Amino acid sequence: MSQTLILASASPVRTEMLQRANVPHEVSVARIDEETIKAALLAEDASPRDIADTLAEMKARKVSDRNPEALVLGCDQVLDHRGQLLSKPTSPEHAVAQIKSLAGDRHSLLSAAVIVEGGKPIWRHVGQVRLRMREA
Repeated sequence: MSQTLILASASPVRTEMLQRANVPHEVSVARIDEETIKAALLAEDASPRDIADTLAEMKARKVSDRNPEALVLGCDQVLDHRGQLLSKPTSPEHAVAQIKSLAGDRHSLLSAAVIVEGGKPIWRHVGQVRLRMREA
């Protein structure tokens, strides 16, 4: 009997990636206060890599607490621009301002994935992509 994989995310893109890879899974959204956690980590001078990793782990642990027999995959991404984390824009105007700030400049997208079993992390990975947005 194979172990159930639970994706601790409501992301349709992550679900589609698993489906395209023929990985059977269930979805259970982890309800965590990402902004509060991010703010606390930033106050401790945590790196963007550590912030992405911590958020992914916390999501997986939250769902694992409800499903200790399953493998739970938690994921998160952060965008680092000159040492500042850019969050999802809250309005069209905010999105335009973010895009303008990135124009002609480099930034990094850090993507973290953590698998938890029985409330304990058993695998993790943080990938980094360095990007440069063209001039406006």
